[in-house]
Amino acid sequence: MAGGKLEDKVVLFIHGAGGSSEVWLNQLSPIEGYRLLALDLPGHAHSEGSPASNINENSHFIADFIQTQNLHSVILVGHSMGGGIVLECALAHPEWLRGMILMDTGARLRVKKETLEQLRQGSLPYEIIPYLYRQKTEPEVLRQALEEMKGISTKVYLADFQACDAFDRSKDLQDLNIRACIICGEDDRMTPPKYSTTLHEVLPNSELKIISKAGHMSMQENPEDVNRAIAEFLIKV
Repeated sequence: MAGGKLEDKVVLFIHGAGGSSEVWLNQLSPIEGYRLLALDLPGHAHSEGSPASNINENSHFIADFIQTQNLHSVILVGHSMGGGIVLECALAHPEWLRGMILMDTGARLRVKKETLEQLRQGSLPYEIIPYLYRQKTEPEVLRQALEEMKGISTKVYLADFQACDAFDRSKDLQDLNIRACIICGEDDRMTPPKYSTTLHEVLPNSELKIISKAGHMSMQENPEDVNRAIAEFLIKV
């Protein structure tokens, strides 16, 4: 978290499935005029409670957090599942949302049935790890991702992937006029750029940034270009 005055605009970062606030470490350098916050969703990392198995429940958690903390002029940033949560918040609470940044996400987030069944049987889907990064990713990065996945329970992944699989707002966004920046890694194989392009076409007040040398974890793979896109957007909102 970066400190700031109470009247500063708030940028709240929301992680994706199986993730935590730590995925945003490269995005939390202080920005003048903004308070930067990253949280753990329920049941993730240091957050208490159980993981929600639907996007709507996660959006209620975000809304309650914003109300409890008395935050105003909020810009939400969501990655993957977090992007779905941002869209759900935007539909339910446009009154306090100043802008939104949607990263490597889509209006629909289907998950393979085989992956869900694997999780129901108690096995982690290690095979998805290479698809989280661009194809030329160093083996050490993949090894670290594997170790991180080993530390997360199947319960968390199952709830998150069920939430993603049930999420579909593809027919509900055309009248959502909140200013949006859509960011996607050019080599994203989990939520390919066509997902972001579709979002851009549907959201009337949006801009699209495709990030080179990045896959699904664009904010970690190319933080310089992602941070530049975020900073340029914040100037406009």
